[in-house]
Amino acid sequence: MAVDEAPVARLRVQNNGEELLELILEPYGRDHWLLPVETFVVWTFGSLDGVPWSGTTYGNEPFEVDYRPGSVTVHFNGSHGYVADVYGTEIECGHRRPSNA
Repeated sequence: MAVDEAPVARLRVQNNGEELLELILEPYGRDHWLLPVETFVVWTFGSLDGVPWSGTTYGNEPFEVDYRPGSVTVHFNGSHGYVADVYGTEIECGHRRPSNA
C-alpha cells in the first residue's frame, strides 16, 4: 500500500445455515439477505489522518459484529462501507429481502 492510499478492510460473511440470513450494514441500516452457503464481503475504507478507523475504542478495529439468530449486523468504522459479492460487485440494499421482513 502506498503512503498516500487510505487503508481498506474487508470482512467475509458466510451463511452456513439452512435459511436466509439477514446482513445489516450500519450505520446506514442497509439490509442484504444471504442464501445458505452464500458469502458476501463487507468493505470499508479508512482515512489518512493517522486514525484510519474512526469511532473505535482501539486503533485497529475496522468492524464491529453483532450476531442474533437469523441476523448479523456489521458496523463499519471507516469513512465509507458497502456490501459486495466475492468478486467485488456491490450488492444493493434490500437484496433478496423477504416480503414479510
